[in-house]
Amino acid sequence: MKITILDGQNSKENTTWVSYMQVLVAQLQNNGHIVQHIVLMDKNIHTCTGCFGCWVKTPGTCVIADDSQAINHEVIHSDFVLWASPLVMGFPSSYLKTKIDRSIPLVHPYFEVVNDEAHHLARYEKYPVFGLLLQPGGQDDAETVDIVSQIFARTALNIKSWLAFAETTDLDVKKVAEKIEHACQLKVVSQHPPKPTLPQAKIKPVKRLLVINGSPRGGKGNSPAMLQKVMDGFLTVNGTSAEMLHLANAGDRSKLEEVYSQSDAVILGFPLYTDCMPGLVKQTIESLAQFEGRPENPAMGFLVQSGFPEAAHSRYVERFLQTLAERLHSPYLGSLVRGGCEGVHLMPESMNKKMFATLCTLGEQLAEQGGFDAQSVKALISVEQYSRAMLPLLKIAIKTPFTKIYWDSQLKSNGVYDRRFDQPYL
Repeated sequence: MKITILDGQNSKENTTWVSYMQVLVAQLQNNGHIVQHIVLMDKNIHTCTGCFGCWVKTPGTCVIADDSQAINHEVIHSDFVLWASPLVMGFPSSYLKTKIDRSIPLVHPYFEVVNDEAHHLARYEKYPVFGLLLQPGGQDDAETVDIVSQIFARTALNIKSWLAFAETTDLDVKKVAEKIEHACQLKVVSQHPPKPTLPQAKIKPVKRLLVINGSPRGGKGNSPAMLQKVMDGFLTVNGTSAEMLHLANAGDRSKLEEVYSQSDAVILGFPLYTDCMPGLVKQTIESLAQFEGRPENPAMGFLVQSGFPEAAHSRYVERFLQTLAERLHSPYLGSLVRGGCEGVHLMPESMNKKMFATLCTLGEQLAEQGGFDAQSVKALISVEQYSRAMLPLLKIAIKTPFTKIYWDSQLKSNGVYDRRFDQPYL
């Protein structure tokens, strides 16, 4: 069996992790397997910029020339891939998350219906089975591992495969090797999407708001367009001030720690990337470790938007975001979730009038009430999940040319429409 290990270790000084991985590789090799152990921090892997060039310019291949290309080749030619990482602020390292983000060339932008949900269409006929190995930290408990496991089970599903198991380094190396060898017979069943978490905290007064735009596209993405409306509503209240920082801007990242500590409330917004936050956002979350447990941290709220039509896809990361606020001892304001948002920043404002009005209302509520109103949070959702009655219509709609217009128009303008089903790694 060909096995690829994507190792998200974030420090060579973590000798316990390094030793565990060395023993695991040796065990698998001694059992006759071909093992490719890739330590991601040693590779040149840029963060995904959200350009979708891998879908509309060079179908199936990322436009960024770095080590991610060769790793994707290894992945698609493997029988089994192990996602492995210590937990950092309750989630695998940004090294692993960044690499997983760069896996989207392995699927199509087009949708199909899987498990009564919209998911990406397969680009290849065969994909590896995945497994997850985590090293918990001092504050990580069974709930932490469960949250991460469910997110990665979703990611495996969207890469047209499944998650065979999720284990921690508390399990003996030989047992982990056995699970890898029997991966095709195992499966971590992803539960039904968690129910939306309604706003839980309100604080007063909220005078200074920090808005963090986690879109890798910077100020030109869908996330900043939506976050701006929250800010606009917030600033209608006298005596308030707000600032938006763009994580894609190095200068803004350098200001984050100072502005964060001076704010009454923080709203972190980002697009859903491989069923969770972008690697760029994970880097920022790791930088907030210095504030972990500090008294009087600002309250935290979140905005998660995605191209999937259903908001349910974002409920898995919502669980993580709530625990992140708890880890920082920050009042959790709630998460604003919306699906079907790809292309929002390109549309005339009139096409998003209702959604933008709701976002403005939520910003105003934050300033006046110190939190979000549950009814406004629900109004933002649009589609949580498709009902049984609507699913047949969804299946028909996805097969029509209309749902592919957005992608096909770009493919045609780039002169690569005839190559849209390319399989470059074969």
